[in-house]
Amino acid sequence: MANGKATFNGTKNGVKPQECNNKRQAMAQLKRVKWDLRYRGDNQKRFYEAIDKNDVTFSIGPAGCGKTFLATHYALKMFSQKVYKNIIVTKPLVEVGGEKLGYLPGNVDEKTEPYMMSIYYNMEQIIGKRRLEILRQSGDINVIPLAYMRGLTINDSVVILDEAQNASVGQIKTFVTRLGMRSKFIICGDIDQSDIKGLNGLKDSLNRFPGITGVDFSDFNLNDVVRHPIVAEMLKRYEKN
Repeated sequence: MANGKATFNGTKNGVKPQECNNKRQAMAQLKRVKWDLRYRGDNQKRFYEAIDKNDVTFSIGPAGCGKTFLATHYALKMFSQKVYKNIIVTKPLVEVGGEKLGYLPGNVDEKTEPYMMSIYYNMEQIIGKRRLEILRQSGDINVIPLAYMRGLTINDSVVILDEAQNASVGQIKTFVTRLGMRSKFIICGDIDQSDIKGLNGLKDSLNRFPGITGVDFSDFNLNDVVRHPIVAEMLKRYEKN
């Protein structure tokens, strides 16, 4: 399946399309989703199991390995089973290659929408667009920019930090120290696709956190890329420079 996804029997095969107008209906429908996964490689399976066993899990590897999909699948599954009260997503607000989007009008959610599309897209594939809209409107799926996290303690939540290679060392420090009771943090990124200058926080974490109980690292490589076959070949050409 595209985007490195494990094969998932969810929205299409588990819950038939039906009217969804409020949170009660959305939650009732999520309970009937078949959350089974057929992994597209051993590393996908190891990553998913590592999330379940640890409080903080780092996933490092090239684009197209399914990192974001697996993280969002786990978060939605655990939320649907009421293991966690809500889902929080965040991402460094850095444009690719220094591209500037300029001033964005609206509230925090509207301003961050362009940056969160990869996460929202994966969630739509799992639970459907309407259910996602309802859960965002109800505040059960929240966006908190990294810059707004200082001073927070996040309890009873599963939190996904995507594109972590674009976070500074200080931002990663701020993020991981927000971990509260009964929460789980999932941090995904590709150290070879950083759009910031100097040492990024994800690469720093690889050296700083190994050996801490409850923290784990899952690695992917080019052999795990399961987008169009040409993607892995193109990435290999970049490795030569």
